[in-house]
Amino acid sequence: MNTPFKVFSLDEANSLIPQLQALLDDLEKKQESFHKLQDELFFEELLDDSPPSEVQLQELEQTLHRLEKELKEIRSLGCLLRHPERGLVDFLAKAGEEWIYFCWRRGERDIQFYHSLRGGYFERKPLAQFDK
Repeated sequence: MNTPFKVFSLDEANSLIPQLQALLDDLEKKQESFHKLQDELFFEELLDDSPPSEVQLQELEQTLHRLEKELKEIRSLGCLLRHPERGLVDFLAKAGEEWIYFCWRRGERDIQFYHSLRGGYFERKPLAQFDK
C-alpha cells in the first residue's frame, strides 16, 4: 500500500526533524549491520566454497525486515525519503499557486531550503527567497 504524501506547512515539517533524525540514525545502523552481514556471508561462501547456513540466511532476512520496517515508518510520516544514505528528505508544500518541496538533509538543525518539484538537492534555494 502506498502512503500518499502529505502537504506540509514549514512548521509541520520542522516539527518532524527530531523524529526523522532519530529514525535516520537507526536506519544507518541497520544498513551497516545488513551490509556487514551480507559481506560476511559472501566471503564465507567464497572462502569455504559452501552456501550460507539456514540460520545465517534467516539472520540476513530479519535484518532486511528491520530495514524495511524503518523505511515504512519514515514513509508513514508523509514525507519523501530521497536518499537514505545521505539523509535527504523532501516535504511537499505549496507556495501560493506553486507546488514545491521543503528540502532537509540529515544533520541540519531545521529546514532551510526548498526546491521545485522537478528540482533536487543541487537546485535547492534558501528559504529566505521563499514567502512562507
